Amino acid sequence: MCELLGLAFNEPVTVSISFRAFRHRGATNPDGWGLAWFKDGRPEIRKEPKPANESGAALDVVDKPNSFVSNIFIAHVRRASCGTRTEQNTHPFCHDLHGTPIVFAHNGTLRDLPEPARFRPHGETDSERALCLLLSWMQEEGVAFSNFPRIEDLLRELNQYGSMNVLFSNGSELFAYRDANGYKGLCLTYREAPFQAVTLQDEDWTVDLSEVKKPSERGFVIATSPLTDEDWTDLRPGALLVIRAGTAVYGDPRV
Repeated sequence: MCELLGLAFNEPVTVSISFRAFRHRGATNPDGWGLAWFKDGRPEIRKEPKPANESGAALDVVDKPNSFVSNIFIAHVRRASCGTRTEQNTHPFCHDLHGTPIVFAHNGTLRDLPEPARFRPHGETDSERALCLLLSWMQEEGVAFSNFPRIEDLLRELNQYGSMNVLFSNGSELFAYRDANGYKGLCLTYREAPFQAVTLQDEDWTVDLSEVKKPSERGFVIATSPLTDEDWTDLRPGALLVIRAGTAVYGDPRV
């Protein structure tokens, strides 16, 4: 039921290799796909209510890597549990808090969520309602995005309504939260020089990262389950990890 992908690096990178692996998971999550990245601090979002593995637009991400360059990426493939199969219900979602756009994607199901006081979903999903509720709480309580412990507390409160793995970003940091009961999974791998060859899990394809990455690049790839034969580590259940400029600034990345 849905899968997540996130990248957070110290400098702009392409997403083509990770997304090449990830798009195959649209076969079992056929109700939509989406990709968000940041350009000059503003999010760009491409999404469709169709399987990623059948989408020409999704294939463009692989075939035209220089069109998709950013420090931070968030991607999602959807298997609908709440809301119809429409673009409006396709992740990632975006709402502004104090003029800052927040991009958000969720894996899991949340039930009986309270009505958000200050933000309104555009679609029907529990996921977008969760984003609106989180931002409402942050606004009401004056919680800044630098207050990582309080954000972690708010995410744990949301988690009480069901299952919840979340990736979201304000353009500066990537926030990753793993469900308290370990639902579905969320794991990461760290990439830095010297780079090695990696083989995809969902496709018989190997690439030597040293030939396509600059020695100065370093950062994290986060996914619901491993995308490659690299060493992947599970995030701690019920915990928040925050990554800025390719470095974990809050939480234990277990790397």
